[in-house]
Amino acid sequence: MDTIQLETFLKIIEHKNFSKAAEILNVTQPTVTARIKKLEEELCCTLFEREGKNANLTKEGQIFIEYASSILTYMNHSKEATSSSNFPKIRVGIAPGFSYSFISDLISSIISIDKLDVSIFEGKDSGLLNEQLVNGEFDLVITRNFYTNRSDFISEHLFDDKLVLICGKNHRLAHKKNVKPSDLQGETLICYQRHTPLWTAIEQQLVGISGIKRIEVGNNEMLKSVVGSGIGIGITTFLGVDDVKTNNIIVKDIKGIENIPNKVHVQYRKNPLIEQPVKKMIYSIINHEIDK
Repeated sequence: MDTIQLETFLKIIEHKNFSKAAEILNVTQPTVTARIKKLEEELCCTLFEREGKNANLTKEGQIFIEYASSILTYMNHSKEATSSSNFPKIRVGIAPGFSYSFISDLISSIISIDKLDVSIFEGKDSGLLNEQLVNGEFDLVITRNFYTNRSDFISEHLFDDKLVLICGKNHRLAHKKNVKPSDLQGETLICYQRHTPLWTAIEQQLVGISGIKRIEVGNNEMLKSVVGSGIGIGITTFLGVDDVKTNNIIVKDIKGIENIPNKVHVQYRKNPLIEQPVKKMIYSIINHEIDK
């Protein structure tokens, strides 16, 4: 019993005709007849009754349908599992704060690469991602302001991702030409990742400005949602809002804060098996930045 016999059996059932099954399978009718005869010999039963041009299942044939379908499914799955086990496996960690557009472009680039097994996770912060790369938990990480100088890793600076202010379209700062940190006096600042060095640098620019109420949220998408609803303002990265396609959010530069270094690095372990797909992913990331 083999897959060809089983596929032929199911194709005859589908079309109720040996000749039509032969035409679909691109073989002669005697070939189809021979396959079914051999299958019947192995099963020690008759699977079809011929009535003119029609082929009707016998009682035994009806019982065998479920088994034939299951056997083919398991065999196909086993082939896929065995084949995919040989694909390069790449575990990717991404620093939080990138927009869905950025992540979508990265995933699109991965989809275009054949025979690749990829897992993508958003990390807690860049510092921890850097440690996880060195410890072998990830093969590639995209971090902010963190990289390793170890000789068994490749670290590349991709681009700078400046910090911006976001506010609702009806906010008092929405139409202000030049926004300064002092303009944030008395505002509700929606933020996230306040434990990171990047936010430490932001807070240094806000020293001495009174009346700022800080509310921390879980992630960048929540920040955009809250600010877009008209509550408070936010400070985030440009690549965190480059996919905003709504009039609810205004993106503006803030003097001083826009110059805080925020360098995006890609790092990966030296490995010939993943070098080519990794380069394709990096190319997609760079293109996203150029085209935005």
